[in-house]
Amino acid sequence: MALGKLFVILGALLTLVGTYVFAIYGAVGVVGSGIGFILNFLDLFANAALYAGFAGIEVYLFYILLVVFAIFLISGILQLVGIKSKVVGLIFSLFPIGVGVMFLLLFYTTILGPISGLFGLFFIGEQFGNIFPILVDIGGGTGIGAFFLLGGGALGVISTFLPRE
Repeated sequence: MALGKLFVILGALLTLVGTYVFAIYGAVGVVGSGIGFILNFLDLFANAALYAGFAGIEVYLFYILLVVFAIFLISGILQLVGIKSKVVGLIFSLFPIGVGVMFLLLFYTTILGPISGLFGLFFIGEQFGNIFPILVDIGGGTGIGAFFLLGGGALGVISTFLPRE
């Protein structure tokens, strides 16, 4: 198997694990993960004006953020299409990098301002049985899932520059 294919497979697996298995942030009992976003999606969509007003942004921007994060949820699976198409692999490797960077900025800086509260709100959910999604706190509230997202996206981007055959 060529190195490019191997990297895109590893990147997609890291992205999927970082999105659904490990928590991106949280404390015991309440975590942020892709599962939380799936559970919150309909409520966020129905009450977009309320949440947009809370963050001080326009409603259309809130809907754009919802679409970007919804695409992020399927980016791990679509990264696997990168085995056949380098362009698709590159595009859907950028989503986990973007979300991972946003969560690192959320916890380690104040650069995002009031929008950072939305990112936390989008993904928050409960832990099932105080176990799943698995919370490995790196410090400052950031979970290992955020770093898996960065690693998966980076491997996906690197794979586009490596041979496939």
